[in-house]
Amino acid sequence: MEKGSNSTALTLALLLGIFLQVLFAFADTADTPNKTVVKFSKAYFKLDPAMSKYLCQNLAVDEETDAVSRFIQKAAREARDRGFNISYLRSYLFDITTHTITRSEDSARIRLLCKRRKLVNPIYAIVAKIFHIGNTYSVDEVIDVIKEGGKWKVCGRPFSLT
Repeated sequence: MEKGSNSTALTLALLLGIFLQVLFAFADTADTPNKTVVKFSKAYFKLDPAMSKYLCQNLAVDEETDAVSRFIQKAAREARDRGFNISYLRSYLFDITTHTITRSEDSARIRLLCKRRKLVNPIYAIVAKIFHIGNTYSVDEVIDVIKEGGKWKVCGRPFSLT
């Protein structure tokens, strides 16, 4: 008799665990201004053109006035003038924290605090992080975010994009 109740308790615990895992997975996919700021910032410092999908319509207008294209072209020109490929200017972010300064139904102001280091081969990055090799720069930026088309988008003057 006890053997059956133990398996029932185990089955219920397993089902509860599966249910909570699914619930947390859906909660993690929710669009928040903080997540948008982090995703945009990572793309920005990697010089990834995909950062444009996180920008509001005012910044991502058309090809001629596209802030992302201009920013990447400027970075490529700067790298070329220094004798390097554009990948030399790429950075990665770590120790990322965000703080909501203000938030309303359709806008928010988020403070991003993180550290930035030159993006290198992943093996060298692990060694550099362990032994603290290479320069680390602090990033402290306040970014405005608005809700546009049901999604949070970065607006205003993020970093030196505009």
